[in-house]
Amino acid sequence: MRRMTSAMSALWVVVSLTGGVGVAWAQEEAPGLNRGGLSPELGAEVQEVTLGGTLVSLEELLDHAERSAPALAVAQAEVGLADADFGAAAPWLPSNTRLNLGLGPRIAANAGAATDLNAQAQLWQQIEIAGQRPLRFDVARAARATREGSLARAHWLVHQQIHAGYRAALAARRRTELERRLVTFSAQLLDIAQRRVRAGDAAALIERLAEADLAQARQRAVAALQTYRDACLFLAEISGWPVASPPEPVGALTAPHRAPTLAQLTELALEHNPELVLRRAAVREAELREDLASREAFPSPHLGIQYGYEGAPGGGVAEHVVMGRLLFEIPAFAVNQAERARTSAARDVAEARKDAIGAVIEARLERLRSAVDAAAARVESYGSDILPRFEENLTMLRRSFELGEIDLLRVSVALQRFLSIQQQALSAHVDYFSAVAALEAQVGKEISTHVGGAQ
Repeated sequence: MRRMTSAMSALWVVVSLTGGVGVAWAQEEAPGLNRGGLSPELGAEVQEVTLGGTLVSLEELLDHAERSAPALAVAQAEVGLADADFGAAAPWLPSNTRLNLGLGPRIAANAGAATDLNAQAQLWQQIEIAGQRPLRFDVARAARATREGSLARAHWLVHQQIHAGYRAALAARRRTELERRLVTFSAQLLDIAQRRVRAGDAAALIERLAEADLAQARQRAVAALQTYRDACLFLAEISGWPVASPPEPVGALTAPHRAPTLAQLTELALEHNPELVLRRAAVREAELREDLASREAFPSPHLGIQYGYEGAPGGGVAEHVVMGRLLFEIPAFAVNQAERARTSAARDVAEARKDAIGAVIEARLERLRSAVDAAAARVESYGSDILPRFEENLTMLRRSFELGEIDLLRVSVALQRFLSIQQQALSAHVDYFSAVAALEAQVGKEISTHVGGAQ
């Protein structure tokens, strides 16, 4: 009895090692399983894992995110900030026309102090002669390109978050299926233990340990249901999907593939890395703003025309005077120093950020590429039949225990081995998908194969 009690304790500990693995089902308990310990029929089908949401492919979810993702809506609105630069470049003239008026008496200097009327009117208009207006349009276009680069980066970030989240949801669903099967298996072990206790082959403590094991499996199922729900709600949060019917993934985990060579990845990243593309656009914008600041230090003369009416005190003949005017600033002290210094520093910062990305991108790619290859090798080491054979292994283990071919201690050891291998194989898949997502985030292009029916 002591041996069987220790064996059931070991079984309890072994099954406890599966904590954190997801389980989810539409009802509170699996069909045919109740708290009285009644088990479902041997070999019964496991109920499909679902939250009652909407089954969507990865491609459908990505299309929905293009239209409804909150992050993309904000990034799209921020593109409109470049309209301020277009608005600044639109006027043909840099300032409004100025009108000066003067009116007053003209008093003769003789003793009679005769007077007459004097009047003046002047029109002034500032003009630019250093090509500032076309350069402002160049700055505005560069600013829009920078904003569009930021939008493209947001697109890719959402794209990768959905890719990684979708794969995580697939893995969570597979883990829920595994955990549900463990609940069923625990119920079957309890059924066997009850029959043995009634037959006098085992002590009542064996039945109580089996009941505790089943209770623990059920509470893990509650936690696993939340894990799967979290994965689906994360997809809803990123894509803007209605929370009332969260998206649920379709398909299954796919076979891994090795990453491209470092040279291929580097070539792709130098062209498509969203952060690098954005920084290049920011450097171009900073250079043009620096040029504009230098251009605006050039003098902008004022052209004017003046009309004067000069009266003739003492009965003389009044005169009309028309003159052209030119006002020209001498660039001796105020040459836009502050703006030129600011734009020059901004250009240096933009170039430093771009160069920093270029300096580390190859090391990042090699690190992430090796992570993908290592995870793929781990998955390949388990072969393609480790995950599907778990159900078969449990069935064989249960029948052997029921027929008395192996004792409870051997059941515990075998179950521990099966669970460990199953968990390791599934963890290798999750690590592979995470590594692929991280690598694609740096490359700026998809390198993975179809997952869930979409690329």
